[in-house]
Amino acid sequence: MTSDRPLHRKAIKLAFQIFAGRAHAHAQGTWPHLQLQRDDTGAGGILYRGRRVAGLLPAKLPQNLAEITIIGSGPSLATQDVTRLAPHSAILLNGAMTLAERLPPLAIAIEDERFVWRHREMIRHAPADCLWLLSPSVIRALLENDPAALAERRVVLIDSLLKPTHAARRRVDDPVIAGFVQRGAGGAGLSLDPGRGVMPAGTVAFTAMQFALAARPGRIGLAGIDLANAAMPRFYENAGNSAASGIVTGLDRILKNFAVARDLAATQGIELACYSPVSALLKIGYPHSDRLEHR
Repeated sequence: MTSDRPLHRKAIKLAFQIFAGRAHAHAQGTWPHLQLQRDDTGAGGILYRGRRVAGLLPAKLPQNLAEITIIGSGPSLATQDVTRLAPHSAILLNGAMTLAERLPPLAIAIEDERFVWRHREMIRHAPADCLWLLSPSVIRALLENDPAALAERRVVLIDSLLKPTHAARRRVDDPVIAGFVQRGAGGAGLSLDPGRGVMPAGTVAFTAMQFALAARPGRIGLAGIDLANAAMPRFYENAGNSAASGIVTGLDRILKNFAVARDLAATQGIELACYSPVSALLKIGYPHSDRLEHR
């Protein structure tokens, strides 16, 4: 397996932690050559080495679809049939993009640049005719490998409300973001406006959930979002070749944030369906559905 982050990027990250201070350490994600220009909707452009290399679409999904299904890489997915979902209705997270041949996606989402360094070929062969939800560090890593990587992609920025691009870190109770954050217990919360940024929770699944809620579909499904067995190989990995996951140690925080999403969905009349029979989401009231089980 290739390295999860090259040595020079590890050194840059450490240097920013030491010299930029807590307020600006996250600027390592775009340094040295990436500049993102966007308005309050998230629309704008991507500049790399001073040249515009791609545009940024407004940070939202199509509104009022019948359903949006968020598909992760949990082991439970190995025994399920994703072709039971409608084409162009799913957000494929990270390695779930390998399902694109069977299920043409609405969007592909990558938030952690380490995935780029591990799976450059997988990304290169993924479909271009869908939305690509990408964080600043993922955009930079893709362009660092290939300055033309995004030329044919429809890119939507995943920005963080707490660590905004080209700006100082914010506190969760910052009044600047209070108007579009739904707060919950234990510091949990979610963004009501992904164009301004999302609330981080330690998993791209929750980022996708915020985009899905803002689109107000009739139903939001979650497949391969197992969470509790994150130490096991993903459905496309094996025991001898799998990447480490930080989900297990951060599970309590993740579930508190998903509880806020559950409550918001109820107030908006959005049906929820958890297709994983082993998901930790079932323990906080997400209803199980066997729709994807092989029969």
